[in-house]
Amino acid sequence: MKPEYSIWLLPEAALERTLQKTVSELAVIQGESAFFPHVTLQGDLCRPLDELSRPVAGMARGLPAQRWRVRAVECGDHFFRCLYLRFDADAALAALQDRVRAFTGTADGLSPFPHLSLAYGMVADATRRARDELAQSFAAREIVFDRIAVVHSSKDVPIAEWRILEQCALTGR
Repeated sequence: MKPEYSIWLLPEAALERTLQKTVSELAVIQGESAFFPHVTLQGDLCRPLDELSRPVAGMARGLPAQRWRVRAVECGDHFFRCLYLRFDADAALAALQDRVRAFTGTADGLSPFPHLSLAYGMVADATRRARDELAQSFAAREIVFDRIAVVHSSKDVPIAEWRILEQCALTGR
Protein backbone atom coordinates (compact mmCIF):
# COMPACT_ATOMS: atom_id res chain seq x y z
CA MET A 1 0.00 0.00 0.00
CA LYS A 2 1.42 3.40 -0.94
CA PRO A 3 0.92 6.59 1.12
CA GLU A 4 -2.36 8.19 0.17
CA TYR A 5 -3.76 10.19 3.09
CA SER A 6 -2.99 13.12 5.34
CA ILE A 7 -4.66 14.69 8.35
CA TRP A 8 -4.89 18.48 8.18
CA LEU A 9 -6.12 21.41 10.24
CA LEU A 10 -8.11 23.85 8.09
CA PRO A 11 -8.40 27.63 8.59
CA GLU A 12 -11.71 29.27 9.38
CA ALA A 13 -13.75 30.50 6.41
CA ALA A 14 -13.04 34.18 7.14
CA LEU A 15 -9.35 33.69 6.33
CA GLU A 16 -9.59 30.65 4.08
CA ARG A 17 -10.45 32.71 0.97
CA THR A 18 -7.55 35.10 1.55
CA LEU A 19 -5.10 32.26 2.04
CA GLN A 20 -6.43 30.39 -1.01
CA LYS A 21 -5.99 33.51 -3.15
CA THR A 22 -2.42 33.90 -1.87
CA VAL A 23 -1.60 30.23 -2.52
CA SER A 24 -3.07 30.43 -6.04
CA GLU A 25 -1.11 33.58 -6.92
CA LEU A 26 2.13 32.11 -5.58
CA ALA A 27 1.54 28.83 -7.45
CA VAL A 28 1.63 30.78 -10.72
CA ILE A 29 4.87 32.51 -9.70
CA GLN A 30 6.43 29.20 -8.61
CA GLY A 31 5.15 27.24 -11.61
CA GLU A 32 3.57 24.66 -9.30
CA SER A 33 0.01 23.49 -8.58
CA ALA A 34 -2.14 25.40 -6.14
CA PHE A 35 -3.33 23.56 -3.02
CA PHE A 36 -5.78 24.07 -0.19
CA PRO A 37 -4.25 26.06 2.72
CA HIS A 38 -3.71 23.79 5.72
CA VAL A 39 -1.52 22.73 8.60
CA THR A 40 -0.40 19.13 8.22
CA LEU A 41 -0.68 17.16 11.44
CA GLN A 42 0.44 13.96 9.75
CA GLY A 43 0.92 13.10 6.10
CA ASP A 44 1.96 10.19 3.92
CA LEU A 45 -0.30 7.74 5.76
CA CYS A 46 -0.56 4.17 4.47
CA ARG A 47 -3.82 3.33 6.23
CA PRO A 48 -7.28 2.56 4.86
CA LEU A 49 -9.56 5.59 4.87
CA ASP A 50 -12.06 3.99 7.25
CA GLU A 51 -9.30 3.54 9.86
CA LEU A 52 -8.72 7.30 9.85
CA SER A 53 -12.26 8.66 9.54
CA ARG A 54 -13.73 7.58 12.87
CA PRO A 55 -10.77 8.64 15.06
CA VAL A 56 -10.49 11.99 13.28
CA ALA A 57 -14.21 12.65 13.86
CA GLY A 58 -13.79 11.73 17.54
CA MET A 59 -10.77 13.97 17.83
CA ALA A 60 -12.78 16.88 16.36
CA ARG A 61 -15.50 16.49 18.99
CA GLY A 62 -12.91 16.79 21.75
CA LEU A 63 -10.91 19.74 20.42
CA PRO A 64 -11.72 23.43 20.49
CA ALA A 65 -10.80 25.64 17.55
CA GLN A 66 -7.06 26.21 17.51
CA ARG A 67 -5.80 29.80 17.65
CA TRP A 68 -2.19 30.07 16.58
CA ARG A 69 -0.10 33.21 16.22
CA VAL A 70 2.16 33.62 13.20
CA ARG A 71 5.77 33.94 14.38
CA ALA A 72 7.20 34.71 10.94
CA VAL A 73 6.86 34.24 7.21
CA GLU A 74 9.79 32.04 6.17
CA CYS A 75 11.39 30.36 3.16
CA GLY A 76 12.99 26.92 3.25
CA ASP A 77 14.82 24.43 1.09
CA HIS A 78 12.23 21.64 1.45
CA PHE A 79 9.85 21.49 -1.56
CA PHE A 80 6.74 21.44 0.66
CA ARG A 81 8.08 24.25 2.88
CA CYS A 82 9.25 26.67 0.21
CA LEU A 83 7.30 29.66 1.59
CA TYR A 84 5.23 29.32 4.75
CA LEU A 85 3.73 30.89 7.85
CA ARG A 86 5.54 29.63 10.93
CA PHE A 87 3.50 29.51 14.13
CA ASP A 88 4.38 29.83 17.82
CA ALA A 89 2.12 26.85 18.60
CA ASP A 90 4.89 24.24 19.07
CA ALA A 91 3.34 22.68 22.21
CA ALA A 92 -0.15 22.70 20.68
CA LEU A 93 1.11 20.93 17.54
CA ALA A 94 2.96 18.34 19.62
CA ALA A 95 -0.20 17.58 21.62
CA LEU A 96 -2.29 17.22 18.48
CA GLN A 97 0.31 15.01 16.86
CA ASP A 98 0.44 12.79 19.94
CA ARG A 99 -3.30 12.22 19.57
CA VAL A 100 -3.00 11.47 15.87
CA ARG A 101 0.01 9.19 16.36
CA ALA A 102 -2.01 7.22 18.96
CA PHE A 103 -4.49 6.07 16.31
CA THR A 104 -2.21 5.93 13.26
CA GLY A 105 0.39 3.90 15.11
CA THR A 106 3.31 5.67 13.43
CA ALA A 107 5.42 8.82 13.66
CA ASP A 108 6.05 8.78 9.90
CA GLY A 109 4.78 11.88 8.15
CA LEU A 110 4.49 14.07 11.25
CA SER A 111 5.09 17.74 10.50
CA PRO A 112 8.43 18.85 12.00
CA PHE A 113 7.08 22.20 13.23
CA PRO A 114 3.81 24.16 13.06
CA HIS A 115 3.46 25.87 9.70
CA LEU A 116 1.04 26.63 6.89
CA SER A 117 2.67 26.48 3.48
CA LEU A 118 1.86 29.23 1.01
CA ALA A 119 4.01 27.95 -1.87
CA TYR A 120 5.71 24.74 -2.90
CA GLY A 121 8.82 24.46 -5.04
CA MET A 122 12.29 25.92 -4.98
CA VAL A 123 13.13 29.26 -3.36
CA ALA A 124 13.94 31.98 -5.90
CA ASP A 125 14.26 35.76 -5.76
CA ALA A 126 10.51 36.09 -6.44
CA THR A 127 9.83 33.80 -3.47
CA ARG A 128 11.97 35.94 -1.18
CA ARG A 129 10.22 39.11 -2.37
CA ALA A 130 6.83 37.49 -1.73
CA ARG A 131 8.02 36.45 1.76
CA ASP A 132 8.97 40.06 2.57
CA GLU A 133 5.65 41.41 1.28
CA LEU A 134 3.58 38.77 3.08
CA ALA A 135 5.41 39.37 6.35
CA GLN A 136 3.71 42.76 6.53
CA SER A 137 0.27 41.13 6.31
CA PHE A 138 0.80 38.04 8.41
CA ALA A 139 3.49 38.66 11.06
CA ALA A 140 1.98 38.31 14.57
CA ARG A 141 -1.49 37.63 13.13
CA GLU A 142 -3.64 35.04 14.86
CA ILE A 143 -5.06 32.33 12.63
CA VAL A 144 -7.98 30.20 13.74
CA PHE A 145 -8.21 26.58 12.62
CA ASP A 146 -11.75 25.33 13.13
CA ARG A 147 -11.81 22.02 11.22
CA ILE A 148 -9.80 18.84 10.91
CA ALA A 149 -9.77 16.89 7.66
CA VAL A 150 -8.80 13.58 6.14
CA VAL A 151 -7.28 14.31 2.76
CA HIS A 152 -6.24 12.28 -0.25
CA SER A 153 -2.68 13.65 -0.38
CA SER A 154 0.88 12.54 0.08
CA LYS A 155 4.27 13.09 -1.44
CA ASP A 156 3.34 10.28 -3.87
CA VAL A 157 0.01 11.83 -4.95
CA PRO A 158 0.31 14.71 -7.48
CA ILE A 159 -0.70 18.02 -5.85
CA ALA A 160 -3.36 18.63 -8.52
CA GLU A 161 -5.07 15.42 -7.33
CA TRP A 162 -5.19 16.31 -3.63
CA ARG A 163 -8.77 16.25 -2.32
CA ILE A 164 -10.36 16.88 1.03
CA LEU A 165 -12.40 13.74 1.60
CA GLU A 166 -13.88 14.41 5.03
CA GLN A 167 -13.82 17.36 7.38
CA CYS A 168 -15.17 17.81 10.87
CA ALA A 169 -15.69 20.97 12.86
CA LEU A 170 -13.61 21.29 16.03
CA THR A 171 -16.42 21.50 18.59
CA GLY A 172 -14.74 20.74 21.92
CA ARG A 173 -14.39 23.24 24.74
